[in-house]
Amino acid sequence: MSTAAELVESRLAAQISAVDAGAVAEQITGHSSHQAKQRFAMQASTVDIIAMAAYLLRLQDVADMTYDMFKTADLMDEQPRGSAARAELLRETREKIAVVGASLEALGFGRSPTTVPTQSQE
Repeated sequence: MSTAAELVESRLAAQISAVDAGAVAEQITGHSSHQAKQRFAMQASTVDIIAMAAYLLRLQDVADMTYDMFKTADLMDEQPRGSAARAELLRETREKIAVVGASLEALGFGRSPTTVPTQSQE
């Protein structure tokens, strides 16, 4: 049986996950005047602010993972072609690419279809 505190946490988590943190941030920062930015920031709810903070922290985690991925790829490039060390670093780099990609998708990136120019067939 859940306690009242768990119920409150669960309800708050649901509210936070329903917020489009990027849209809230855009609404706040998408104005040219400081007064408009301040007005929209003051209109943001506590849940909106928590959602933006959580989103920022998740982005920071992805940035750290991306840095680590590039660092591993750089180490791989320093190894001689065909070496066991290079093969292992390539495997690690590919794993990190998959994790970074999945993390970005979880944050909502890459969901819109990309437009690929079609070639005319003559």
